[in-house]
Amino acid sequence: MTTANFTRRCWVTEMNPGGNGPPAMSPVSAESRPTPRIALVTACRNMRPWIGETIGSVVGQVYPALDYSVVDGASNDGTREWLEANRTGMSHFVSERDEGQYHAIAKGIAFTKGEIMGWLNGDDVLMPWALRTVGRIFAEFPEVQWIIGLPSFLNVMSECVLVSPHAAAYPREFIRNGWFREGLLGYLNQENMFWRRSLWEKAGGFDLKWKWAADYDLWIRFAQHAELVAVATPLAAFRGRGAENRSRQSTAYADEVNLRCASLPAAPLHWRLLAGSGKAGEMLLRLLVRRTAPLVAHALRGDRWQLLRSRRSVSRYDLARLRLERQLRG
Repeated sequence: MTTANFTRRCWVTEMNPGGNGPPAMSPVSAESRPTPRIALVTACRNMRPWIGETIGSVVGQVYPALDYSVVDGASNDGTREWLEANRTGMSHFVSERDEGQYHAIAKGIAFTKGEIMGWLNGDDVLMPWALRTVGRIFAEFPEVQWIIGLPSFLNVMSECVLVSPHAAAYPREFIRNGWFREGLLGYLNQENMFWRRSLWEKAGGFDLKWKWAADYDLWIRFAQHAELVAVATPLAAFRGRGAENRSRQSTAYADEVNLRCASLPAAPLHWRLLAGSGKAGEMLLRLLVRRTAPLVAHALRGDRWQLLRSRRSVSRYDLARLRLERQLRG
């Protein structure tokens, strides 16, 4: 089943917030929590093969407090026409030339007022339960400022080909020091992130001097103010497009990341030596580095989310998955 079909089937599913049992950290009661308004932005240009699925994954959830801004960068492949004809569920839509991805996202954010924020690229998708789950977590745990779901990946056929089996630890110090990057602990998955507007305002939003890696810079500044809390379910999926590079995978992105990290504390020498020994060493490093970090996980008994602290590795994959990867690569 493709993700698109799976999404259409799951949109009708409701979550029951009932249940009993003491959580590790008590959430706000169901009776007292309002539905948080979620501000979401999709910025795109020439994404006609994917944009319908992306938009559908958002508006099809019928979240009751969605502030959805779509910014098209003057597409010429039919994306703009499709968006103009399918504006239902969008709070704001504009199609005009911009100065790059982050300029467009910042423009979209300026049109929104929701207290919870995130953005979704024009070829990625939200999971069918994402908005309701995000709203519920932020409503129940007012101390949580910033969350990330399990990394998940689509192929060009819209098949969900991988969901990370492990909710990693994301130590605040490691993010602040720029250690979550390729060649060390791996990049953070933006499409799975949501945060409070108050955190965005404290951090100062995007620094648009970074054309390619403004997101990476933003995470570093977020970590100066808040912990990144892992959520033990996928919230969105990143679409891999084979040989077609996206900015995060490009040399330009990596160059800006390295420039941003030049003035930050270096990772421990033994980390760098192990990661520098090759891909296997990099994967081993991520398995071996363990820290105590926050986690939001769902208890089947009582059907409720719980906020915990546990000691976990920074790897998004467990040993069984890494062994399978080795087999698949033959």
